[in-house]
Parts: sequence; structure tokens; C-alpha cells
Amino acid sequence: MKIVTWNCQQAFARKAERIFSGAPDIAVIQECSKQSTEMLGFDGYSGLWAGENLNKGVGVFCKAGWSLRALGRRKRLDGVRWVVPFEVDGPVSFTLIAVWACTAKIRRESYVGQIHKALRDSPEWFRGAPIVMAGDFNSSAIFDRNRPVWNHSSMVGKLKRRGMVSAYHAHRGEEHGVETTPTFHLYRRAEERYRYHFDYIFLPEAWRIEAMSVGQYCEWGSESDHFPLMVEVVA
Repeated sequence: MKIVTWNCQQAFARKAERIFSGAPDIAVIQECSKQSTEMLGFDGYSGLWAGENLNKGVGVFCKAGWSLRALGRRKRLDGVRWVVPFEVDGPVSFTLIAVWACTAKIRRESYVGQIHKALRDSPEWFRGAPIVMAGDFNSSAIFDRNRPVWNHSSMVGKLKRRGMVSAYHAHRGEEHGVETTPTFHLYRRAEERYRYHFDYIFLPEAWRIEAMSVGQYCEWGSESDHFPLMVEVVA
């Protein structure tokens, strides 16, 4: 099974062929328009969308042979905008939490705080099928010193206690905050001081990672400030 996440920085319909040419089974696309998920002609892919601005939300796509269903919440997650659960059925069935972590009115609840709040308020996510959490977290352990609570490392710890690991870090054997490959170039600038690792696919630790790749600046820098992260796993 192949899963990819990418913040496309809008205009996904024009860029989609590059993502789908890699034949992912599931694609989680941030800054995707609702119309992009409704378009036909994506080589057998179908999609669902979540958001407020029709031009800029979260799109989730699945290949033929797979199906998606948006999961209702027992209660509204006040202040959490784009941490959205879907049921995935296919050769492997699991709950997908699509992530686009953005700002919030309360500073502590911005970015990685959105994920902490969603995890706190949605324990039911972990009571059934395996969980995959994928997307643009806009977060890194390098910012922990500025967030004494609800920071990146404490989020990683919470997911670890749930039996989940970051596919990139598990495959590369790297620690959070010292990644050698960025997924984001601020302002699309190539210089090292503009590089960050902000995008993640967390999955069950028991799943076997067959392959993992991150798009390169020379290939994707003209399309977005983020680069695709793809993982191939055996559940």
C-alpha cells in the first residue's frame, strides 16, 4: 500500500498528474480545492474534501479498488479546523486522519496544538481500526523550546504510546528535529536556513515500511513550498 501526502499550494488539478503518476493508493492533499476532488479523469481516482474555503481545504483521494467515507464526530471539535477522520476500506482497512495544521485564535492551539486538541477530544479514533495520520503538520521538534506544552515532541510521544511512529523517522533512523531531508522550503527558497521538515505520515509501528521517499527541491520547488512524502507499507 502506498500513501502520499502533499501540500500542493493550490491549483491541484494542474499538478495532480505528477502525484498520481506515482500510483499511490491513498493521497492526502492540503490546500486542495473542493472542485479538484470532484473532477473526473484522474486515472480512476476518486476523492472527498473537507474545508471552509472552497478553493483551499483538504482533499483525500483513493485509487480504484479502495473507498473512502468521511467519519462523523460524536461532538464538534471546537477550534479544530482541518484534522479530519476518514474510513478507508480496501485491501487494508484503517482510519485515516488527514491533517493540515493551521493557526488558531489561541496560540497554544495553533499548528501542532490543533493535533493535540484533536487527540485529546477524539479518543474514539483509537478504539477500532488501525490509525494513519498524514499531512502538513507545520511542526518540528526544533520549535519545542518555544512551546513548553503541546509541542511537537509531546505529540510524537502521545502517538508512540498509541503504537504509532513517523514513517520517515522509522525508515531513516533519524530523530525528530534533526532530519536530513526537508519537506518544506519557506518562500520556496533553496538556502539551508529556509528548509524545514513539516510533513509526516504516522502509522502503526507494527506495519512494515518497504520504501519511503521525499520529493526534491529541484523537482518540486516550482510547484509548491512543500514536497510530497510517500511511504509504501505492508500492514
